[in-house]
Amino acid sequence: MKILHTSDWHLGKKLEGRTRIEEQYFFTIELERIVEKENIDIVIIAGDIYDTYNPPAEAEKLFYDCVKKISKNGKVGIIIISGNHDSPQRLGAISTLARDFGVIIYEKAFQKIPEGKYGDLNIYRSVEGGIFIEKDGKRIYLYALPYPSETSLAEDFSNIKFHERIREILKKGVELNEENIPTVLTSHIYVAGSMGEGEESLELGGARAISLKDLPKADYIALGHVHKPMEFKEKNAVYCGSPLEYRVTENRFDKKIYIIELKNGKTDIKSIILNNHKPIKEYTVEGIERAIELSKELKDKDEWIYLKIKIESPIKNSDIKKIKENKNILEITPIFSLEEDTKKGSLEYSEENIEEAFIEFFKKESDGLYPSENVKRLFLELLEDVNKI
Repeated sequence: MKILHTSDWHLGKKLEGRTRIEEQYFFTIELERIVEKENIDIVIIAGDIYDTYNPPAEAEKLFYDCVKKISKNGKVGIIIISGNHDSPQRLGAISTLARDFGVIIYEKAFQKIPEGKYGDLNIYRSVEGGIFIEKDGKRIYLYALPYPSETSLAEDFSNIKFHERIREILKKGVELNEENIPTVLTSHIYVAGSMGEGEESLELGGARAISLKDLPKADYIALGHVHKPMEFKEKNAVYCGSPLEYRVTENRFDKKIYIIELKNGKTDIKSIILNNHKPIKEYTVEGIERAIELSKELKDKDEWIYLKIKIESPIKNSDIKKIKENKNILEITPIFSLEEDTKKGSLEYSEENIEEAFIEFFKKESDGLYPSENVKRLFLELLEDVNKI
């Protein structure tokens, strides 16, 4: 069985108010070509199809058009799980119509998918959260856990730690495979295994997380939620990441999809680097004149631009207008010289704005994740201790 793993499309997402729908369209065309070239059996989309619960009509149309094309009228199976940005009910609303195109949608945990034909896929057995799939004489068992939370699971975690409960769910889920066929697991969740196994690491990002050791043994684990491609080889677990750069910190790494081949008891995993249709770039220049020159130089380049300008006096509105003649410039950030800052005296921070500065620093260093309340509290406590010295 040959599987393509993708996630975190965030269709409809904007960058500083600018639409990305054209770039997202180019990704869907590239995806269609890869599915055809690689002779894919099943595509797994591991959550966050849309960026909001109520996506714009153009985003929904793009998604439906893409699913129809890559399914090849039901010859390629497509399995979709909801992410934290998706409305599960909205995704699931098309389930009946999508079935003929081989599309299976998991809105929630423990969902039991009706048995039968889904395009060329045959669901010959179904259990809570899992399906036994047959296609062209090949079989796999797939267990799906859409974005889990107390609300979506309808459970109270006051008497059990979140990661322990998720570990339990995933373990029981894969154990439902009593046949000697490959097991594939997909979930939209934050795995903090690469950042340490301590209790604090399981609360990073403002959302509950699990550790790497909480993942069960499986032939492949298709993860969504993190925008950076990451491979946990000891678990055959992979974050494929988002297909587009959605913030400037994401220009540090390539965007990918993954191809998985399950054959003769072995798992072969390879990544394919996606085209960057409109990269996000950050430039720093000395002075207004150079900023205006650079704006003109980059006018015909297809890239989003964050521009930092080192200056000694405020920028005139007339100069800002000249710079912004380049419509791809998203943001202009003035940087005053150290000498100028020294003349003004040292900067003073209140508890509020130093917390904001810490949040921005944390987001930059963790690829857009937000610090949890515990992490922010620890930072402020440490800062208070330093001030006492």
